[in-house]
Amino acid sequence: MARIVLACVLVLGLTFTAHAQEQPKPGGVLKAAMIGEPPSLDLHWTTAVIVQQITWHMYETLYTYDKGFDPIPMLAEGHAITDGGRRYTIRLRQGVRFHNGKEMTSADVVPSLNRWGRMATPGKALWKFVEVVEAKGPYEVVIHLKEPSGSLLYGLARPNNGAAIYPKEIMEAAGTGQVKEFIGTGPYRFVEHKPDRHIKVARFKDYVARPEPPDGYGGKRVAFFDEILFVPVPDVSVRLAGVETGEYHYGQQIKQDQYDRIKTMPGVSARVIRPSAWSTAVINHKQGLLTDKRLRQALQAALDMEPIMAAGFGHKDFYRLDGAVMFPEQPAWHTTAGFELYNQKNQAKAQKLLREAGYAGQPIRWITTQEYQWMYKNALVARQQLEGAGFKIDLQVVDWATLVQRRNKPELYEVFSTGFTFGPDPALATSVQCNWPGWWCLEEKDRLMDALIKETDLKKRRTLWERVQQLFHEDVGRIKFGDYFSLDAVRKDLKGFASTPELYFWNAWLDTRR
Repeated sequence: MARIVLACVLVLGLTFTAHAQEQPKPGGVLKAAMIGEPPSLDLHWTTAVIVQQITWHMYETLYTYDKGFDPIPMLAEGHAITDGGRRYTIRLRQGVRFHNGKEMTSADVVPSLNRWGRMATPGKALWKFVEVVEAKGPYEVVIHLKEPSGSLLYGLARPNNGAAIYPKEIMEAAGTGQVKEFIGTGPYRFVEHKPDRHIKVARFKDYVARPEPPDGYGGKRVAFFDEILFVPVPDVSVRLAGVETGEYHYGQQIKQDQYDRIKTMPGVSARVIRPSAWSTAVINHKQGLLTDKRLRQALQAALDMEPIMAAGFGHKDFYRLDGAVMFPEQPAWHTTAGFELYNQKNQAKAQKLLREAGYAGQPIRWITTQEYQWMYKNALVARQQLEGAGFKIDLQVVDWATLVQRRNKPELYEVFSTGFTFGPDPALATSVQCNWPGWWCLEEKDRLMDALIKETDLKKRRTLWERVQQLFHEDVGRIKFGDYFSLDAVRKDLKGFASTPELYFWNAWLDTRR
């Protein structure tokens, strides 16, 4: 499967750059300016990217992705596949310690995987095909599948909403709610969360790293910092100013129009993440006005994506128009299916559909946030275009944590803003899942997605996926605006930091000589 993402790796450029020429130095406190507060510190509970960015320093999964975005062992030692592809016997690493000092065993892994399968978006998609997960001694876990799967290891390796391994007692205490103690096996342990001030993690002195050299997100992970402070800084100008003055070592999601300015700042580097994600309006299919397909099609028909993306991202170097769910850098999955319905710019068609649907000016509640400025600006321009076609748009601007909470309540909105990040396997793409907010549940699409998980032949998987994307546009599962590339600002004394689609700070260090 490495050929699927080879082009992506080439385009990413800086993605997994080695820093062998510089000698890492332990010590110091890294201060990272984040876009806001995470809605949770439970990786099983949410797909919010900021949760992953913070918590996967604390938690680990059985597998992760190498530099070719193929699954490789992390907490696992390896696996064997038997019974015609229906049985995965996973060998666990021995001697791995949780942050509470307890050794990780199969007694922890089994309830963690089962909870992930019940709660997480990718877990739910996969666990429909899981018969049972059982322990086979302290260091083996057996996953029995109903049918072979081409997606299981990709799902177990997924960082976002990932299959984190928690202690058994944490799983038992959480029940159907969120975890209350944040204990994992990662290189950093949770210390404290002071809302609106910081989340503090510290080096875990008993961390057991893998012996292999770093490889993508896998291999050896080293905690060089004494502590990391993840600081919520909702105002993007404050994030950038803090990096410029040295208050923060890292600032995420900087306005793209600041790119040239950052390049002139002494001691600061501009990092472009390409590809990063795609911008979208997620439609509520479960209840309300937009359960009428004609209204969804009217929304889709009215929009002109160029000014929407230009408003959000400014410089052409930071966005592109593309109607595909998977990125062009993923040639095995990128397809033009349904493109005739992307970027129609046809207000007359929209108005005709509104008349046919009997739309009488009922407000379309659209939730967005200024913590991600591009979401807000995308929504502003889209509102203008939609109101020109005859819609009434009630734009509700909230903080990101509130948006993430509200999007789970279908009675509160018709549309919300978000972005969908890079993922290697379309079968697990959050953007097309029935069980994710927006609840795009379509019988044919769901049947195709089930088949995509089970199918192991690449050509057949490609054919299935092309039809899913066609339905994405025909049924207006979501409305994609375009792809975007994000901009981060980084102090030059932060060494070993890799510009990747997924943020992490292990193997990075501070050069205190500067």
